[in-house]
Amino acid sequence: NFPEKSDFHTDLDKIIKNAIYSREVVKKLMFFSCKMPQEWQIADIKPTLKSAIDLLKPSLRKKEINCVLDIEDHLVLKADVLQITQVIFNLVMNAIYFTPTNGTIEIKAYKTKTNIIIKVIDEGIGLNKNTKTKLFEPFFSTKPVGEGSGLGLSVVHGIIASHKGKITANNNPHQGATFKIKLPATF
Repeated sequence: NFPEKSDFHTDLDKIIKNAIYSREVVKKLMFFSCKMPQEWQIADIKPTLKSAIDLLKPSLRKKEINCVLDIEDHLVLKADVLQITQVIFNLVMNAIYFTPTNGTIEIKAYKTKTNIIIKVIDEGIGLNKNTKTKLFEPFFSTKPVGEGSGLGLSVVHGIIASHKGKITANNNPHQGATFKIKLPATF
C-alpha cells in the first residue's frame, strides 16, 4: 500500500495516460496503413453529417461554440457512411480545438453538377505556410505534445482518397481556415 498522493501514484497515472494515448496511436496507424474493410452503400449523407455534429454537441457546449449547419437535401453518394462520419468528426473536433470560446463553426454541404462539396469552416488561427504543406502528413501536428497524434488528418485524407475524392485546406479571408471535401455524387 502506498499513500494516495505519493510519487508512485503520480507515476502510475502517467503510465496509464500514456498507455491509452499509445493505444489510440496504434489504432490510427492500423487504420492508416491497412486497407480497412469498407461497407459501401448509396446514401444521402445529410443525416450522417447531422449525427456527427450531434456526437460533438457536448464539446461545442463546453467551449460555448456555435455550430451553424447549412446542408442541402438529397446529397446522395456511394460511400462508407461510418468512414464519412469519422471524417466529419475529425474535422469538426479540430475546428472546435482551434476556434476560440464563443466562436462559430460552419458546416456547409451542397451539390454541384458532378460532386458533393462539404466545408468545415472555423475561426481558429488559420494555416501558416509550413502547416499548409504538411497538414495531411502522418505524425504532423500543431497541437501541443500529448494532445494530438498527428494521424487524424492523414486518416481523413486516406478516407477521402479511397472515396475518389479530394480534400483541401485554405485560410479564410478574415480568420480561421476552411477544409473543403469534394466527393463524386451519385445520381
